[in-house]
Amino acid sequence: MVLAVVAGVAGLVTADRGIERRSAVVSGVPVEVVRPDGAEGRLPGVVVAPGLSASMQLMRGFADTLARRGYVVELVDLAGGGASRERLPDLGEGPEAEARLDADVDVAVRHLRTVPGVDGSRIGLVGHSMGAAAAVRYAGAHPDVAATVAISQGTMPFGKARPRDLLLVAGGLEFAGYRDGAVAGVRAAYPQGRAGVTYGDPRAGTARRAVIVGGAEHVGVLFQPRTHREVAAWFDGAFGRPGGASGAGIRPFQRAGSAMLLHLAAVLSFAAVASVLLGRPGGEGGGRTKVPLALALGAPVVAVLAAVGVVGLIPRMVLAVGIAGPLAGFFAVAGLLCAAVSLRKGGDGGRPWWRTVVSAVALVVLTVVSFAVPAQLGWAHAVPVGPRVWALVPVAVCAMVFFAGIELLCGGYSARAAVLIHAWTAAGALAGLGLAAVLGLVSWLVLLAAPLLAGLLVWQGVQAAALRALRAPVWVTALVGGALLAWPIAVTMPIG
Repeated sequence: MVLAVVAGVAGLVTADRGIERRSAVVSGVPVEVVRPDGAEGRLPGVVVAPGLSASMQLMRGFADTLARRGYVVELVDLAGGGASRERLPDLGEGPEAEARLDADVDVAVRHLRTVPGVDGSRIGLVGHSMGAAAAVRYAGAHPDVAATVAISQGTMPFGKARPRDLLLVAGGLEFAGYRDGAVAGVRAAYPQGRAGVTYGDPRAGTARRAVIVGGAEHVGVLFQPRTHREVAAWFDGAFGRPGGASGAGIRPFQRAGSAMLLHLAAVLSFAAVASVLLGRPGGEGGGRTKVPLALALGAPVVAVLAAVGVVGLIPRMVLAVGIAGPLAGFFAVAGLLCAAVSLRKGGDGGRPWWRTVVSAVALVVLTVVSFAVPAQLGWAHAVPVGPRVWALVPVAVCAMVFFAGIELLCGGYSARAAVLIHAWTAAGALAGLGLAAVLGLVSWLVLLAAPLLAGLLVWQGVQAAALRALRAPVWVTALVGGALLAWPIAVTMPIG
């Protein structure tokens, strides 16, 4: 834990070395301007736009790479994401959503041109996923955008002559549509085009190139050194600037990796902190009778299948935050059915009630801070704004029901058996959500959020095991788990 804290803090503290950052809100659009420390003269500028359900924090690696190479970079939170309070119509799909996104990109570009020291005649765009599609549309309609980089934009129409100097990047592990979309962007201008070859003349604005980054999926492609080398070299060529050493200043995973180390430190230290707060259990656990193993393993299967059937009936935007409503409903149904077969009285470890309550509150605060602070500094906007604030409560309650159901199933079993039951139920829930997405019962955003949900379920599995060993009441474990699962869902899902 100590090593993780030291390495994580050191990584975040040194991440801004050589650059300076300034944040602002322009016409309702949150932006952050990143530039080389002490830079002089007029420098080219680049606007960087994130994808759906992402924020500028996820794209800061590109600002770091380009700023260290002499660019002024403006990170932007598009409607529905990050610190933006604006609604994203239809979760990014359809002409109304495209118009909203294009307007946000326009605000960012216009603002960047007014930043002192920026050469307004040399402006480029970088976008990822939904942000990449918005960048391509905007650059196609504005020939004064000198160069564009689209990362994982997927299948979309491309012009033959515009955008100017277009680089398309996709991960080798992404769905075929993303890889094919990158090559299609080149072939719109050069019908025989293929990945890995540059066509056209960057000085004339006719250059196009597709790059497939091996071993990278939809998010991982943002943190690949090759992606950053290609982006930096592309803008250097488009703006006629001398390129630096291929790997100079490229540390794409420094911020996110440092944040992950701090998350890891929180997981590793939780048992010790909980032990200090709650104290070691005294006396006998008492009052806990276990359900038969067949029921402990079979109930989650039935509960998850029932939740899959119910989730399609829940309006997708019932909480005005992405898929938070269906996710909350899914976890609540699964938890209730698990609890229904295993309700029992649990022991309190022989401790005073006031100590249990105070410890529970402290552990909830610790859990939220352990997620929110590193995330905010490293990879995601983690401060709830707008409808995210009030969406936290129902999502947390439903998540608490889910984790309470798991703990009731685990009651009376040995530590190892309880861990296996917990893992079985959590994995089943994740599989059930994937099934619901494949069947069209819930938005495909569930698949995008699956890695985050998996990480949170593992995190809570560790915390639950620690609290179980201390014979904490079921409601304490449920409260801590509910806060851990609800906070990321509320702050990362798009406002729609």
